[in-house]
Amino acid sequence: MNETGRVTSTARKISRSWLWRLFWIFLRMNLVLLILAALGFCFYQERLALGSQWEPDLQRELEIEGVDATGNLRETAEEAIDSLRGASYVFYDADGVRYEVACRAYVDAVGAAALVLLAIEALIFLGQMLSGRKKARRLLRPLDRMARAAELLGRSAGRVEAPPQNDGEGGEVGGEKLHGLEDAIGRISPEHPEEKLDMGDSDLQGLEDAINGLLSRMHEAYRQQAQFVSDASHELRTPIAVIQGYAGMLDRWGKQDEKVLDESIAAIKSEAGYMSKLVEQLLFLARGDTGRNRMEFKEISLGELMEEVCEDCRVIDKSHDYRLEKRSEARCSGDWDMLKQCARILADNALKYTPQGGLICLRTYVNAAGEACLEVQDSGIGVSAEDMQHMFDRFYRSDPARARQSGGTGLGLAIARWIVDRHGGHFEVLSREGLGTRMTVCLPAAEKIE
Repeated sequence: MNETGRVTSTARKISRSWLWRLFWIFLRMNLVLLILAALGFCFYQERLALGSQWEPDLQRELEIEGVDATGNLRETAEEAIDSLRGASYVFYDADGVRYEVACRAYVDAVGAAALVLLAIEALIFLGQMLSGRKKARRLLRPLDRMARAAELLGRSAGRVEAPPQNDGEGGEVGGEKLHGLEDAIGRISPEHPEEKLDMGDSDLQGLEDAINGLLSRMHEAYRQQAQFVSDASHELRTPIAVIQGYAGMLDRWGKQDEKVLDESIAAIKSEAGYMSKLVEQLLFLARGDTGRNRMEFKEISLGELMEEVCEDCRVIDKSHDYRLEKRSEARCSGDWDMLKQCARILADNALKYTPQGGLICLRTYVNAAGEACLEVQDSGIGVSAEDMQHMFDRFYRSDPARARQSGGTGLGLAIARWIVDRHGGHFEVLSREGLGTRMTVCLPAAEKIE
C-alpha cells in the first residue's frame, strides 16, 4: 500500500473509531438517565405519600401483569409489553400500610422524552457520520502531502543502482527507510492517543516530529468534540427531567387544581424555551465548526450597530440604565448580523450579573492601534481571575445557579468569540470583583482589510 493509501486508511479508522466511541457514550448516558428516572420516580412517590415518616429501608415491590411469583412471563412478548405499561409500584410504611402507584402515566412521559432525546442523539450521530471522515481527511492533509512527497522520493531512490546511505552529515534518505516509515505510520492506532511515531533515526526526526504534532492536535480535537457532546447531553438532561416532573403533576392533579395547572404550564414553557435556545446555539457552533455559517462582509459603522443594540436593550430590559457613548467614528469590514449578535450577547451577559438599577455602558471608538472597537461595561459583580481564564469555554458559567435561573446556556461567550475570530479581531477583558466588567471587541479597521 502506498503512502497516500495509508493516509486514507488512517482517516477511515479515525472516523470509525470516533463513531463507535460516540455510540457507547450515548448508550451509557441513556442507561444512566433511565435508571435515574426510575429511582427518582420511586423516591418522589414515597416522599409524597409518607412525608417526614419516610425511611430508606421500606419494603418495596413492582407488580407487573403477566409475571408470576417466580418472575417468569406467562404471556406472549406483545402482551408482556402491554403489561409493563400497566405495572404498579407498591411500598409499605413502618406500620405495614400498603401504597400502590400506577406507572402508566410516568412510563408514557418517560417514553415521550426518550424519543426526543433519541432523535437529538440520532441527528448528532448522523452529522458526525457525514462529516467525520471529511474532518479526519482535513486534519491529515499535511500528512497526505508528506506521504506524496515521500512516495516521489521512494520512486527516485528506486532508480539509483546502489541504495543510498546516510553519510552522517545530512545525506539522502533511502527508499528502505521510507518504507519503514510507511509501516510505522500504518501501525499507529487512532484509539490510543498516547502512541507516538518513534523510528530512532536522526534522518527522519523532522518527519517524526511533524507527524507526532499532527496526531496530538488531531486527538485533542476529538477529545474536545467528545467533551462537547457529553456537555450538551448533560445540559439537555435537566430540562427534560423538569418537563417530565411537571407532566406527571399535570396528569395526577393538574386537571382539578388550577394552581398546579398554571405552575406546570409556566415551567414547561420555560424549559421548552431554554431547550430551544440551547439547541439553536449548539447548531450555530456545529455549523461554525464545519464552516457552514455564511457571512457577508461589507463596511459597517459600529456606532450605528451599537445604537440599534442599545435601543433593543432599552425596550427589552427596563430594570437597568443603558448609556451609549460614541467616542469616535469606528468602521470595520464585517457581517452586520453576526457582529450585532456578538454585541447582544455581551449586553445580555452584562444585565445578568448587574443588579437592578445598575449602569450598563455601550461604547464605540478607535484605539491607539487603529482598531475599531465596540465595548460593553457593566457595574455588576465582576469576574474572578480564575473564572476569567475559562469564560470563553463552552458551557462554562462563573455562577452556574444564577446563570441557569436567568436562562443562560453557557454558550453565549463561546459564540461571541467564534464571531470575533472569524472577523480577525480579539477580546480585551478587564474585571474587578464587586466593581464590574468591561468587555472590548477590537476589530481591524475597514481601511486595513484587503
